[in-house]
Amino acid sequence: MLSKKEIYLSEYLVPLQQFGKTGMIHSVFDRSFNLEINGQLINIACFHDYLSSFGINLPEERFQSLSPFVQIGNRVKISQDMLMIYSTQGVKKIALQPYQSVALNIFSLGIAKKQLLVLKKKLAKKHLQAKIGLPVDHRASTLFTNMAQSDKEWTPTEWQEVVSYLLGRGKGLTPSGDDILMAYQLVLGALSDPRGAALAVALGEVQTGTTAISQAYLTCAIKGYANSLVYGLFADLAQNKEEKIDEQLEKIMQIGHSSGKDLAFGIWLALQAIEGEESGEKHGSE
Repeated sequence: MLSKKEIYLSEYLVPLQQFGKTGMIHSVFDRSFNLEINGQLINIACFHDYLSSFGINLPEERFQSLSPFVQIGNRVKISQDMLMIYSTQGVKKIALQPYQSVALNIFSLGIAKKQLLVLKKKLAKKHLQAKIGLPVDHRASTLFTNMAQSDKEWTPTEWQEVVSYLLGRGKGLTPSGDDILMAYQLVLGALSDPRGAALAVALGEVQTGTTAISQAYLTCAIKGYANSLVYGLFADLAQNKEEKIDEQLEKIMQIGHSSGKDLAFGIWLALQAIEGEESGEKHGSE
């Protein structure tokens, strides 16, 4: 839970000016809006139980003070300690200091396969394939079966087929197919599984095909960054806090209309793919 009085910043964004100093307001929602700076989105929000992998969380009063100035296309300037928005209402400045940097990189947790596999039985009981935001037709079923195999030898072309089918498929700001890919890649990447690297390459080769917001999440995931709820689940697993796992899973599954269930399903597919492997076993990614 984030304090309502503090500013929180995903460590992915530190230092804040790494993407540039000027940009525009990309999209606006009830409790958040996105800046776009040289192609990088920065989510400015007022949530107390969620931080985006590319997000800044503001206290309520400070966030609400921005509302009259937040319209799509308005110019913005950002520095390490200040956000300025230029609008027809004038120029609005808010301080971004002091802030707390929030660790959200799953790859840095050093999580072990046996710790991750604690999730497998819990997720199996949730029958996630019937709850995701995609219709599971024959092609989807075949892809999911392949993604769940622990002994499949993958080729780059096959990874490209997976990405081509799932990327952008489904409704919403983060389509279901993207959430599945994101979670799957995060699990494999956390274990330095070669399949995670191969999937990251396939994802990196696709410049379009989904929403800008979803692409921002995928870019973060390739580097190991997740939203705060997914990170919290993995952090508890890494610390063997099994008593917290059920609660963490429920929080994740409540994200969006189906986004949380899609993320959980992606984790489930990856857990099946890693189960039963011998340490050091190689997978076809060449």
